[in-house]
Amino acid sequence: MTDTTVNTKVYFKQGGDELVVASGGSINIEPGGTITVAGTQGAALTTQLSTITIADAAGTPDYALQAVINTNAYGLASAAEMITLLYVIKNLQTRLAEVEALLEGAGIVAAN
Repeated sequence: MTDTTVNTKVYFKQGGDELVVASGGSINIEPGGTITVAGTQGAALTTQLSTITIADAAGTPDYALQAVINTNAYGLASAAEMITLLYVIKNLQTRLAEVEALLEGAGIVAAN
């Protein structure tokens, strides 16, 4: 709930035990600054593996994966399902790398 007794967008509540960033306010961490808990910055995330490269990307993605089978080399019903699964994994790798870069850039976690 917004405190209507103050006019600034970033302020400490009476008593100084809570920092409030109201609508329109922001916290700017300058280069080299960090966010810490009890003086300790969050540990670096686990080093990411190389992003998957999909050599055989032919065909239409098949996002409706069937039950895993053991009658062919893929363990899935078709090569298209396996390729789709690889694309989903690659997308997750890319998105997590973007989150990691944002956390490191904000100083929330240490860089690898």
